[in-house]
Formats: sequence, structure tokens, C-alpha cells
Amino acid sequence: MFKKFQFPRLKPVTSIHHVLVGDEDETTFTITHPKHLALFASPLVDERAAARYAHAHPESVTKQPHHAVHEAHGHADFTHEGKEYEVQDPEEPVLKRAHEASTIQLFYDLFFVANLTTFTSAHEIDDVNTLKSYIGFFGILWFTWFQVALFDVRFSNDSAFERLCKALQFGVMTGFAIVGPNYKTGWEDGSPEGASALQAFQTLSLILMASRLILACQYGACYWWLSGYRKARLPILAHIGTLFIAAMIYLGLFFSFGSAVSDSGLIAWYVTIGFEAAVTMLVSARTYFMSLRRTAIVERLGLLTLIILGEGIIGLCASVGKIGGDGIFTSDVIGMVISSVCIIYFIWMLYFDQEETNHVGTIRQQFWTLLHFPFHICVLLTVEGLNRFSVWVKLIDTVTPLETVLSNLSPSGLFNEAAPTGENLTQTVELLNETVAGLLEKFEGSQFNPPNITYYLETMEQSNGSSSDYWYGVFELTSAGFTWVSDNLGIEPPEASNTGDPLLALVGIFDLFQTVFIYFFIAAGLCLIFLAVLFWVGKRRKLRGEILSIGVRLLIGLGLCLLSLMDLPVYQANDNSPINTYLYTPWLLPTVVISYAIVVLVDNLLINYVRAVVFKKKGIDHAV
Repeated sequence: MFKKFQFPRLKPVTSIHHVLVGDEDETTFTITHPKHLALFASPLVDERAAARYAHAHPESVTKQPHHAVHEAHGHADFTHEGKEYEVQDPEEPVLKRAHEASTIQLFYDLFFVANLTTFTSAHEIDDVNTLKSYIGFFGILWFTWFQVALFDVRFSNDSAFERLCKALQFGVMTGFAIVGPNYKTGWEDGSPEGASALQAFQTLSLILMASRLILACQYGACYWWLSGYRKARLPILAHIGTLFIAAMIYLGLFFSFGSAVSDSGLIAWYVTIGFEAAVTMLVSARTYFMSLRRTAIVERLGLLTLIILGEGIIGLCASVGKIGGDGIFTSDVIGMVISSVCIIYFIWMLYFDQEETNHVGTIRQQFWTLLHFPFHICVLLTVEGLNRFSVWVKLIDTVTPLETVLSNLSPSGLFNEAAPTGENLTQTVELLNETVAGLLEKFEGSQFNPPNITYYLETMEQSNGSSSDYWYGVFELTSAGFTWVSDNLGIEPPEASNTGDPLLALVGIFDLFQTVFIYFFIAAGLCLIFLAVLFWVGKRRKLRGEILSIGVRLLIGLGLCLLSLMDLPVYQANDNSPINTYLYTPWLLPTVVISYAIVVLVDNLLINYVRAVVFKKKGIDHAV
């Protein structure tokens, strides 16, 4: 009488990680469940696979040195989850190796970008003290990133604990951004900026301490997983002990910055950072399971290089915004902008066209990794210098009419001629008035107050034949116009020269760009030298053409460094000195572009020629 009710047969779900909705096809619509996240995650690979190999091949894991199997045979012992692993010693753990950076690691790198951009925008290099501050802060930031990256590429696993630690490291990077604008050395005791710097040093000491303690906790979690392996205990404890000692030193430096800053306190920072890196790399070189082999360190350093080059692009775009305010782009300015882009592009080519270091020895890889610190400093100073020179060329182009008038007034360039009188003086005053007024029109609506032209012209008119009064008025007027244009282009003289006196500000601006000239050409040359050394270290077997290419990089890099010698006092006896002449030419950046282009061209010609000869001897088609 009653039929038994039956539930309709449901289509079996093929995976618990998606649910089909409505009439949507399985291939077109899915809802992914949140990823299951363990509280802690082991850095070990599947121990059963490693144990099976060790049991089946005891001779390969007990009699070989820790690096012999890889260098002799170049293959992995077993594969797990699509990744190759080696078993060298049953008493050493086999760790999971990620061959590419994870998204959270890339997210951490973004904080490095933000810090670098913030610090660069707040600290322009205009003298030796600001250069020291720039390199010092970048070194602290870089080695903090480096310590975190070394842990990530060897032990990092996605877990709740790791994400918590990473969130704390994000806070550390945010702390760097907070103290960065006030980080400065070389200030006078008792000055307001000195008080801000002292507070920044104290805060930075606590930030460094927190960063090392977080890393010590992360290594401590690894020790909990790896303590069952006898040869894993001491290396992990060495890392924990080193980081803890460094944290305590930073805590002690917090109190040393209480009332004054001495060079010894700052040096203690840098020595401690170097000590951390030395111990970490030494343990990595001596312990196989903690080495950088088969890790993503090459990718992480490459990404960091891209970040630094990106900082140069950001600065270049900011410079273009400054020089394009009047809507006038002369051929010299356009050439400078194109040269800036070419220099950044050539650095990218010369770095990323090199062979990767996945198959070099352990010591070589440590050396290759640490060489990136001075290389990144040189890249950063190079891109910073080319951005400053782009604005400098715009400044020279803008004030050229004023300089032309000034040179016509004193053809000898000595500015000791007799002052004009009568109608000649009236014509001179009118000419200067028209020239300076033309400069003011180019920056109409400027936020800076224009110079008081009338005051300087009246000084000249009332000179009554006095050469000193006349030339004083001329210099005051031209200096005021020059510095006003500099202000509108975002060029600020060093603080020591920024007193409101136009003549002193003018001298300060020239000193600023002489400083830029020195560090730019030294950094641009050292870039090529470090690229040569990185190429040499990163490749074990080199063709003759590659050796010649390395030699060309070294020679041209040395030549660029020697250009900075033009700023030596012996060459500055008069206004026609090499540095003064060269600074006024549009060849500042094209010189570096041509040098880098020669290196790129020679690289490709030599390497292709030698490879063609080798392939011909072996009977291999070169086109293949």
C-alpha cells in the first residue's frame, strides 16, 4: 500500500576540496576549502624514504664525504613528492627543500622594498656623513633580511607557528621603517637631530634584539624536530646560541646610546652583524644538511637584486616628475633619462645572464652569496647617482641663459674687470633682469618664494664704478636665481650650506654634485668588478671566452672607478679643471652606458665565438 521512499542517488564527490554549485560544470566552478594548517610542521622530508635508501645503500652514506656524492655524480639519491634529495649520512636529517620562494617569503620581501624606498626618500646622499649613514642603515637592513632568508630557504614550513613568527618579522620590518628617517650619523652633540638620532639608535637596538630572538625561537622549534639526529644537534644549537648572544649585545647597546653616540657603539653594531653572518655561513659550509645546496637562495638573492633595481626605477620616475614640471624636455635631458634606463637594463642583463650557482661547491656558494651585499650597495649607489645626475642636467639646461650672460660680462672668467658705468651699466642691469625673469616664468606658480631681483639690481646700479660692489650684486643675483631653480627641481644643498645665503647655497650645490660624481663612478665601476667576481665564483668550469669576458669587466670597471680621480684637489686649480668641465657636459651618464654596452657586446661575441669553436671540434651543430 505504501511505497518505500528512497532518497535520490547523489553524484559522488570526487574531492572534499571542492563543492559543485547548481548546474555549473565541475571544470568551470569550484569552491576551495581553506588550507589545513598544522600548529607545528616538521622540516624533515619523509623519513621512511630516506631510511629505505640508507638501508639499501649503506656504502654511499657512510664512506663518502658530505659533498662528494653530489659533486662526483651530480644526481639525487631519491625522489619524494617530485623533488630530489640526497642521503649523505644516516646521522644527519634530510630536510625538505623548496626550489622556489613561497608567497609569504615574497610578502616579506615587500617590506624590504618599503623600507628601502622610505629610507632613500628621506636620506639624500650629499656628503660623506650621509653616505656613511646610507650604507650603515642598508647594511643593518640587508643582514636582517639575510638572516631571515637563510632560515626560510632551509627550514621554513607552512604552519601556524611559522606564520606567527613571520608576522612578528613583519613587525620588525615595520620598526625599521619607523626609525629609518631619523637614522643619521655625523651630527653635532646637543643638536635636535642628534636627540632624534639617539632615540632612533636605541629603538633600532631593541628591534634588532627582537628580530634575533624570534629567529632563535624558530631554530629552537627546528631543534625539537631534529634533536633525534646526533649530528644535527650542535649546528642548530650554534645558531641558537649565536642569535641569543647577538640579541643580548643589542640589548646592551640600547643602554650605551643613552646620552651620546660614539663610534665604538656603531662599530659594535656592525661587528655583531658580521659575527652573526660569519657563524651562520661557517656552520652552513661545514654541515651538509644545513648547506644552501638545492635551496631557493639563488632565487631569493635574484629577487632582492630586482627589488634594488626597482628602487632605481622608482627614483628615476620621481626624477622625471621633477624635471618635467615645466613641460620642457631638451635633447640633453631626454638623453639622460634614456641613459638611466639603459644603465639599469644593462645591470639586469649582466647579472641575470650569468650561470646559476646550483652546481658549484659549498664554499663557492657561501662566498657567492655574501658577495651580494657589497654588490647590492654598489647597485643602489649607482641608481641613486644616475637619478641625481638626471636632475643635474635639467638644472644646467635651465640656467644656461644666465650662465651665458655671466660669461659675456666677464670673458676672462676672472670676474675682476672694471664695473660698467652709465649706459653700459643700464644695459647690463636690463639684460640680467630679463634673463632672471625668464627663469622665474619657467616655474610659474612655484611654492618657493622668488628671489628679490629688485634688491640685487639696485645694488649693481648703486655701485658707482666700484668693481667689488658691482660683482657682488652680479653674484648675488645669479646665485639667487640658480638656487631658486634648484629648489624647484628638488635639489637641496647640504645642511651646512643651507643658511639662506645664496652664494653659500650655490657652493653647497656644487659640492653636492661633486660628491655624487665621486660615489657614482666608483659604484658604477665596482658593479662591473663584482659582476666579474660573481661570474668567476658562480661557474666552476669556464671557457676561454668567458675568462676573457671576466677580464674585460674588470678592466672597464677599474676605468670607471678611476674617473672619480678627476675630483682630486690637484685637478681643481681653476674653473677649467676636468671635474668642472665634465660636470657641465651631457656625457656623464652616456659614459657609463657606453662602457656597459661594450661589456655586454664583448660578453656575447667572446662566448659565442668560443662555443662555436668547441662545438665545431666536437662535431656538434652550433645552431642546436
